[in-house]
Amino acid sequence: MEKVHDQEHDKANCVYQHHFFNNIISSKINNSQISVFNSYEEDINSFEFSSYDAFLWTGGLGNIYTSNQHNRDQLIICEKILKLEKPLWGSCWGLQVVATCFGDTIKKSTKPEFGCSDNIKIIKNHNVYENKQDTFSAPGHHYDCLESLCSEFEVISQNNLSIQSIAHKDKNIFCTQYHPELPYNFIGNLMKYWKKNYLQLMTEDEFSLLLSKLESLELEDKYNRKLEIENWLKILI
Repeated sequence: MEKVHDQEHDKANCVYQHHFFNNIISSKINNSQISVFNSYEEDINSFEFSSYDAFLWTGGLGNIYTSNQHNRDQLIICEKILKLEKPLWGSCWGLQVVATCFGDTIKKSTKPEFGCSDNIKIIKNHNVYENKQDTFSAPGHHYDCLESLCSEFEVISQNNLSIQSIAHKDKNIFCTQYHPELPYNFIGNLMKYWKKNYLQLMTEDEFSLLLSKLESLELEDKYNRKLEIENWLKILI
């Protein structure tokens, strides 16, 4: 993530998003060794990406189609990883970076999704969705979405608002527009911090109902939130 994004998480008293990836990986792969790469802290040209067996890309707060150094660095990192031909998972921002690297187009959403993505339908079989309900909700929070998809990828799931997951046809690259790694109420806590932004788009009552919905979804775990990542990790093992 960009430095200012991490600082915003600090101000909101929320852990960084990679924390949740770390917990899922550690719980599923014994003795796993995990490193976190921050492009704003480390030299992207001297980092030994080849030392790693697989890569997972977190969410972020930017727009990949905006021209700035952070975005350029993100795309360079992605190109370096893709050349290694190693497994790659991307969530939300991760999907948008990977898709852009392949020449796909990310655009501003007609209608953003706040807190969760509902009515996601699996439209193509994939082992990442083994034992997943055909239609489900998932943590999601994005203002941008995938507009076009190159022939190397296929759409695996979607709802009426956007493409929700894609998979490379030949390589182990799987990306979700939503966030199976993030607790619903973690997103809710970030939304509380940015409350004034949402109150420009919804009423106070609507905002409160949305936060209550996120708490309930996390408590019930009706849709087995982390299953996709757990299934993907099983493939690695």
